[in-house]
Amino acid sequence: MSLSHYVRRTYEIWKYAGWSSVKQKILARVFQQGYWGSYTPEALLYSTWMDFSEEDVIASRRLHEIYAGPMDIRSITWFLPDFTHPYYGGVYTLLRFAEYFQRVKGIDNHFAILGNIKEDEISRKIGEAFPALAGQPVRKFTLQSHVDGFERTDAAIATLWGTAYFMLKFNETCRKFYFIQDYEPLFYPAGSVSAQVEASYQFGYYGIANTPTLKEIYEKEYGGKAEYFVPCVDTTVFHPPAQKPSESSRPVRIFVYGRPGHPRNGFELAAQALRLLKKKLGDQIEIVSAGDRWYPGHYSLDGVVENLGLLSIEETAELYRSCDIGFVMMFTRHPSYLPFELMASGCLVVTNYNPATTWFLKDQENCLLSSASATTLMHTLEKAVLDKENRERITRNALQEIQSSYSDWDQQIEKIYAYMVDPEASRQPG
Repeated sequence: MSLSHYVRRTYEIWKYAGWSSVKQKILARVFQQGYWGSYTPEALLYSTWMDFSEEDVIASRRLHEIYAGPMDIRSITWFLPDFTHPYYGGVYTLLRFAEYFQRVKGIDNHFAILGNIKEDEISRKIGEAFPALAGQPVRKFTLQSHVDGFERTDAAIATLWGTAYFMLKFNETCRKFYFIQDYEPLFYPAGSVSAQVEASYQFGYYGIANTPTLKEIYEKEYGGKAEYFVPCVDTTVFHPPAQKPSESSRPVRIFVYGRPGHPRNGFELAAQALRLLKKKLGDQIEIVSAGDRWYPGHYSLDGVVENLGLLSIEETAELYRSCDIGFVMMFTRHPSYLPFELMASGCLVVTNYNPATTWFLKDQENCLLSSASATTLMHTLEKAVLDKENRERITRNALQEIQSSYSDWDQQIEKIYAYMVDPEASRQPG
């Protein structure tokens, strides 16, 4: 996830404001001259929009000294990115935590959304996804002046690197946390923006890390303090089918996570691997994609992949149950939720080798791993298709692992809550 679409929305606010500030003038130039999508204008905008001084960091860090020790957290301000659907990936996890805090701990959640959104619409979406959160206050912001007027709460949580910048100057709170769900510097080329992302890891927030790898990075590379949780799966939604049709009467069905606009998902390599696979196996396989709106013909995938676009969570789970193999690529330092959900649905996961995710993804044990080349990916997929016995063995192992170790969200959230109450307390690892 990047901030690009949030900035697009911000343009709608600022275009009527007379472009009075430097940042507004840069944003106007980006849009009016058609530069959007070019790195330099976007980086210029972020350099003015996301800014801080050493004094800002010192003032923010001081809060943790003033309010040290155990604390009864009764209210939280969540600094969230704008979102279209609350049911996917990181946003769903954030709302799941907020829902548990409200329902089990009686905590009031205040949602601050970065973007020019309709507050009542976002509130409705949150309430539909998690009824316990219905009626919790929602406010939007795109400028620091908007944040300055927010109500005081016991804790505040940043959830995307841009929101961390706005939270830095929000000192109407006692304790600040950074909910880190991926290594976001890798969302951008090495340069100004990735450096700004890295700078946010040094603001002194207590880290809430989605996976042990991200905790280790935050602590060892940036001197922070963090606790981690592991992703879990709602097995009432993602579960195997009662029975799949015999493969003797149908092609082996492969799901591919296709998102051309997200470099970390390796769409280009995946597309070429699938072209090679389809050429070799033909009607023995059927390939379907979901996760984004795109047209196979634009990528020379006509007759190779059927793209179903964006699906609801129920439709996604049903699709996974209809597939035998799930092909997912991820090149940042997080495995994404898809391998967990695919394993829970009875699919064999095929993915790229990534040293940051080997704590979970184990070749020939719960998945098949491949080097990052089209040919090696194609051969790995081919083995997954043709060696049914091995596929079923790995799929069984993976399903058992999910059910035993990655299906209890409450346990993971309780662990994080205990940490938030007293982040400096000594805890046993694990």
